[in-house]
Amino acid sequence: MTEAAGDVQPIPSSTDRISLREERTTFGARSNAITEERFREELMRSSDRLGSTLRLKQNPIAVTTHGGVRVEGIAGIVRLTDVLELQIVPKFLDEEDPSWQDDFFVLALLSQTGRILPAEQIRAGNGERGDLATLVARTMVQMYWELHRRPLRTYRRRQVERFAYDGDVDPISLVLPEPDGFTQTVTVLARDNDPNAVIASAAGALLTEVADGETRQQLSRLIQSLAPQRSIARASSRKLPARQRSWQTLYDLSVQVLNGFGLTYKAEHLLAPGYVMRTWPTWQTLCETALRTGLGGANMQGSPVYVLGSRHSTDFRVYPDVVVTANGVPTGVVDAKYRTHLGRNESVDNGDVYETLAFLRATGTTRAALLYPRPAHTGPALPVGTCETFETVTVGKERIAGITVECRGISKTNGFNDFAKRVGAAVSTALL
Repeated sequence: MTEAAGDVQPIPSSTDRISLREERTTFGARSNAITEERFREELMRSSDRLGSTLRLKQNPIAVTTHGGVRVEGIAGIVRLTDVLELQIVPKFLDEEDPSWQDDFFVLALLSQTGRILPAEQIRAGNGERGDLATLVARTMVQMYWELHRRPLRTYRRRQVERFAYDGDVDPISLVLPEPDGFTQTVTVLARDNDPNAVIASAAGALLTEVADGETRQQLSRLIQSLAPQRSIARASSRKLPARQRSWQTLYDLSVQVLNGFGLTYKAEHLLAPGYVMRTWPTWQTLCETALRTGLGGANMQGSPVYVLGSRHSTDFRVYPDVVVTANGVPTGVVDAKYRTHLGRNESVDNGDVYETLAFLRATGTTRAALLYPRPAHTGPALPVGTCETFETVTVGKERIAGITVECRGISKTNGFNDFAKRVGAAVSTALL
């Protein structure tokens, strides 16, 4: 696919989008755009691709023998075919809520656990500067610094003046050399080339769309690292040489930026890169980030390591998500959990209880809070960050509180601050 940057990519008028809910088996999910058999084939192919991209132990999409489709552990928007897109909604957001995509991208920005899929272009709408642009910018920055030790260089012919013979020397210069040496044309590996110019120009274009100050600084640092480069307003897709293949994804994403994708994922007429994230790590990171705000970073340890005992003469270590402290002394444990038995008899999974008891013993504390996202199907949205204790487990002096947390509405004004404040207050109460 090759096109000018100023042109908006057309999409088929019949492009369809199917919506699935994470951890729910959906029957009758299909599209009139393709046959049912091909739909299943594309689902399996996409499942293989996403499993590899996110480095999952098992593929995230399954088709049951009775025709149901179930998604586990991921959420996002991807392209199945040129006429069909798949939208996977996290279990704690409501696809009937028109603002669920906004909540989704706030979570993605806070957690940074997902992956941009430049090759999987999906429909996007015109939007205010914000979430998608910031997400793409952070992805570009991360990809660039992962690759920068293997610079993207191409061979170029340069005219230089030096006394050493390195290239084709101008005959006249042999008789009348310049003060700095003989004029000669040499072949060099240079960083000022078209691919680098596309990446730098895309970073520059995002500077006008990103409001987050830290992300803007990271973009500026990327641009300075590649300087000098000529400014490019038009770009076209192309395959990079084999020796530069590791840069292909970043280059493709940069081309899309210059070609002007939409800034929201509401299905309209522009194209944006697909995006997927692992839901459990996203929830874990969100909880830790919220507790740093709600409790104060000085009053907690994030992802600490504690020794529970020994095995074969080596330490047996445990890894709670958060340990709350007072004057540096542990006072309680907080662990982010994703699965819970929320049916007629709501309960904490037995495995979670056993693991938490190990955390309490290792830290020398007696109180723990397990934070679960409140599934959207349990009822209408509560104020964002609302915490409800659904079970308390007592083992001797040790007490474990299972708490659900409302996530819907986190993208609203002060949404994250309200979320963090309520989660911090609930945890403080649970650890008393």
